[in-house]
Amino acid sequence: MKTTILISIFFLISILVYSQNEVDRYMVKSGYIEYELTGSTKGTKKIWWDDYGDKERIETKSSSEVKIFGMVQKEEVHSIHISNGNKYWHVNLLDNSGVKGTEEYYEPVEITEDMSDAEKKQFEEDMLKAIGGERLPPEIFFGYTCEVMEAMGAKVWVYKGITLKSTAKIMGVVVNETATKFDTEIKITESKFKPPTDIEFVEGSYE
Repeated sequence: MKTTILISIFFLISILVYSQNEVDRYMVKSGYIEYELTGSTKGTKKIWWDDYGDKERIETKSSSEVKIFGMVQKEEVHSIHISNGNKYWHVNLLDNSGVKGTEEYYEPVEITEDMSDAEKKQFEEDMLKAIGGERLPPEIFFGYTCEVMEAMGAKVWVYKGITLKSTAKIMGVVVNETATKFDTEIKITESKFKPPTDIEFVEGSYE
């Protein structure tokens, strides 16, 4: 269920950003953002990035309690995820285990490369319509003018490819991420994008 919600949010963000910016993950070169997680999942998430998202570090500490069909599912997460180019390292700090690998689809598929601005806009709108979504009027959040979209039980507020807020409710499961800190002037050291040396990494995939 949580995976379904995350896919919904990710798909909305992809639609919102893709036709404007096919190559880079973010439209801001570097920065730091911290979120408060509320709803069925409570905790914090911190993201550092550089080179427009080519380098990224995500630290998550959260606890979830979801009730589905009368059954309660609980989950604790304390993790670090680092991506640098097409390589990634994922650390589970609850058991000090780590996996590493290569992203299969790192190179972007530039579907809109030869499109005019008008065609890109139409492509974006067609994708949104296909999933039954809608574009809402821009809103000011955290002092920034955000593009807003809603679809598939999720709603996102995005500034230059960066999600400042997202909400989702699917089958009673509520997941909210709200930015509490956002800094695009911060100087990020290269060490942020290097894996911990005290973790033994194995080749594999992560959830």
